[in-house]
Amino acid sequence: MSAKRTFLIVSIAFIVVVVAGGALLAVYENLSIVDGLWLSVVTVLTIGYGDLVPRTGAGKIVSVILVVWGFTLFTYLMSVFVSVLLEGKLTNVWGKRKMEKKISYLKNHVVVCGGGRVGKAVVEQLLHERAPFVVIEKDPERVKELQDMGALTVTGDATDEKTLLDAGILRARSVITALPEDAGNVFITITCKDLNPGIIVVARVHRPEGEQRLRRAGAHTVVSPAAIAGDRMALAALKPASVEFIQTLFDRSNISLAMEEINVSEGSSLVHKALKDSRLREDYSIQVLAIIREGKLIHPPDPGEVFLPRDTLLVFGPMDKLSKLESL
Repeated sequence: MSAKRTFLIVSIAFIVVVVAGGALLAVYENLSIVDGLWLSVVTVLTIGYGDLVPRTGAGKIVSVILVVWGFTLFTYLMSVFVSVLLEGKLTNVWGKRKMEKKISYLKNHVVVCGGGRVGKAVVEQLLHERAPFVVIEKDPERVKELQDMGALTVTGDATDEKTLLDAGILRARSVITALPEDAGNVFITITCKDLNPGIIVVARVHRPEGEQRLRRAGAHTVVSPAAIAGDRMALAALKPASVEFIQTLFDRSNISLAMEEINVSEGSSLVHKALKDSRLREDYSIQVLAIIREGKLIHPPDPGEVFLPRDTLLVFGPMDKLSKLESL
């Protein structure tokens, strides 16, 4: 039973004892209800002022019962009350330290700045991808919502350098700044690139003129939610079948198909092997959509294209097959 529930039950029991004792004292001592309750309270709290005292035998017996049971309940009630206060504080302190410890272990993770409408959508996708990440948000209510979703959070202002450091920006692989104000996103981009020059920055932009500022600040990718929504609505009206197909690739309920980036390592069996000889389609039912090599996009790749170390393959296929391919 929780401390709060115990406190409620003991409070009710204490009130019942005091009221019942007051009623009995009023009857046996020939007092008014108010005087009976007064005598009951000062007896239970053992602070009798001497203005009213039980004079009958029955009244004295009721007083003894009140002293024993009433004071016992009152003492227990106070201890439970203190426990309720400490439980809340200790839970918050323990939960915060546990969260900080988990964040301190993160490496090559994603830092999400802002947990609003766009930031929350980012969090949902990261959770779906099972990617390590931490969210910076200053609104306590939003922080609670994000924690309920299963996200690691840092409560604070994302434009503050200390807050970014608390989120592990020095160990992060990328940062997504999703604040609604362009100025805040520009400042975060500059700060992140200053603290971690190699970090990948994905920034949200509100106004069209803000895109160039963000790119000059160091953002690798600038995304306008309004522009994306407009493009998608137009395509849905003109090419509904195409949009529906693309939607299936990113639908979180679709666990059979996925698009993935796979890095070709030095020891991979794909190294120095041509695409046509890789048997990726025959053995894994996987389609290679493109190859990223030294920052350049090879799309579509020629069947004779040879895989090289450090290539990044953009592939599409069944999720279980993609997992097997990654092991190569």
